[in-house]
Amino acid sequence: FKNKTNDREEKRNGKSQAQGDEQIRQEKNTSDVPSDHSDVTEEDIERCYDIGRVVGDGNFAVVRECRRRDNGQTLAVKIVERSKLAGREHMMQNELSLLGSLCHPRIVRLFAHRHTRTHSYLVMELVTGGDLFEAISERGTFSELEAGLMVSDVGEALNYIHCKSIVHRDIKPENLLVSADRLKLGDFGLAMVVTEPVFTICGTPTYVAPEILNETGYGVAVDVWALGVILYILLCGFPPFRSRDRNQEELFKLIKQGHLHFLSPFWDHISEEARGLVRALLQPEPTVRLTAGQTLLHPWVKPTRELVYTPVCEQP
Repeated sequence: FKNKTNDREEKRNGKSQAQGDEQIRQEKNTSDVPSDHSDVTEEDIERCYDIGRVVGDGNFAVVRECRRRDNGQTLAVKIVERSKLAGREHMMQNELSLLGSLCHPRIVRLFAHRHTRTHSYLVMELVTGGDLFEAISERGTFSELEAGLMVSDVGEALNYIHCKSIVHRDIKPENLLVSADRLKLGDFGLAMVVTEPVFTICGTPTYVAPEILNETGYGVAVDVWALGVILYILLCGFPPFRSRDRNQEELFKLIKQGHLHFLSPFWDHISEEARGLVRALLQPEPTVRLTAGQTLLHPWVKPTRELVYTPVCEQP
């Protein structure tokens, strides 16, 4: 994918609202930084990691490229200002706990986390290809083969975490990172283990599932709905539910109604199998919506998946 853009916020509101494949091995931390749960100093961090250029930033953190001094491995380090997390500390602890339990080639890997008095350092797998939002902004639409590969990648990640009873709750192009023309799922800040229906309203408006808005209780199926929205965007360049005036109340009403339209001429060239998968992913009733595992077996996805499938390093 091509993936660099400087006007993300402008494009986010427009039409495009929108590593390799080798098995990841468990890496033992040979650094002499103190354990993950103890406070360290900036000097401890710098003794073990050569921290370099900025590769991403957000409201609470900056992501920099870094190199382990003991073995030269190139990684990414997410540096979080702890003062900005006041009242949200539990979210970081939850994310660290979940990410530390995951090992899958389609999920960005967390290797270690260190905490100084003022900052938290999350040492992660480096993904250099940007994110899917940037790719959509630049490309507009994708072929069915390309879209099928992306659905396969995200479906693999979702099937893995859903088998562990983990719901991501923020599946969107910005959280799908591009690595060697494949996708990896990142940002588990809203993820949680779900053992019973959840009622908390959260997520990103364009990708939020109707059961979240209806406050009837939800589970892992909300991630599959979001995947359906992404697939729709990949194939035609705009989301399935949108307000002409960018009115959030109107958007939520359309999502809850769930009326799906394949507008001409944008969908004229798209196969019926692809449309069928979109319908199955965007079923308003979560109990009849496809699961992530069923998505991987869909006749539109399965042939692509069989070409590129990589076994995981750990079974669910």
